Amino acid sequence: MTTLFVDTLALSVTANAVIAMRLTKMAFGAVDPNRESSLMVAEKIDAAAEASLAAARAIVTGQPHHAAGRAVAVYKRRVERNLRRLTGG
Repeated sequence: MTTLFVDTLALSVTANAVIAMRLTKMAFGAVDPNRESSLMVAEKIDAAAEASLAAARAIVTGQPHHAAGRAVAVYKRRVERNLRRLTGG
């Protein structure tokens, strides 16, 4: 349970950094707002599908106690990748 808490906390901090970076880049013209907005929506749809499958896999393999953690792990990985893309790192 501690890992789920820590992963969720890390996800929320990283997600806020991504939001701040995206808004700043859009405001200063560093990225095309239309493209970035479309990318945001597409990423959310893909992430939701992947997270749902990860949680479902945990449930059908008899590990329902891992479902939330597996879903959070998907979002955490994708948000971290987004932050790297936006910061050039």
